[in-house]
Amino acid sequence: MEPLAVILMIGLFILVLVFIFSTALLTPLIGKKNLIFVIALGFTVGAVGGAFFIAPVFDDIPDMARSVYMVTTTGTDVIGLNVSTDLNVTNFIENTKKIDGVQSVQSDGITLKTSYISDDWKSTFLNRIPEINENITSVQIPANDTMIIQVKNNTDPQEVINNLEKWMLYVSGGTIRYSIVRVTLNVDAPKLDKVISQIPQGDVIITDVNGPTEKNVQALKDILPNKSNVVLFCGFLGMITGLAGLFIDSIVNVFNGIRERIIKLKK
Repeated sequence: MEPLAVILMIGLFILVLVFIFSTALLTPLIGKKNLIFVIALGFTVGAVGGAFFIAPVFDDIPDMARSVYMVTTTGTDVIGLNVSTDLNVTNFIENTKKIDGVQSVQSDGITLKTSYISDDWKSTFLNRIPEINENITSVQIPANDTMIIQVKNNTDPQEVINNLEKWMLYVSGGTIRYSIVRVTLNVDAPKLDKVISQIPQGDVIITDVNGPTEKNVQALKDILPNKSNVVLFCGFLGMITGLAGLFIDSIVNVFNGIRERIIKLKK
């Protein structure tokens, strides 16, 4: 939500409060016995105004705060990506390194969906796959059609996948149906949004964002009230506004009395 829109929404809610106050001012004409009417009107109109004008602003506060944090916070944010190998992963990594604000790009995990792997072949794969490529550090086979390969940093994941696919086809006749590479970007916190906007859509999925910016935003989310509480607060604010309009004469008299006492004490 743009700042102008936020100002407009708050302005409209203030107009709602003015309406409640003005209606309560008419009580000398409609009678003090309508106290319950003024309270109910103030709460109802205040709650409705809160739901339409204030609650949407609260929804956008984390995004507005994120923009402020990115400008004022120094440090590094970490973006986690899942990159489909339908995209040329090697080119993607090299192009991503050139984006302004990207400090480094790392790729250390590959998830493979394969043809069926029998229990006998599981044992063979677990023992022999680390020998296929010196950059493979570990292998897991959590299901009969899934492999998780960990590799050293700065390893070309496409090369590892190609080597593994040829080896599997030659040794067991198995194939790789599709694969996903885990890529991690270290990014200057003030340039986080700029970097995210330049990440290609479709074959690349942002899985998580961590760092000082997100920590600050999460801390803010933890202390923000939920929408129902905001609406209730606006309802009570409307009710108080109505009571203020109803008893404005008494309130003014009290303040005048206090002021006169202060003046007398000064003399």
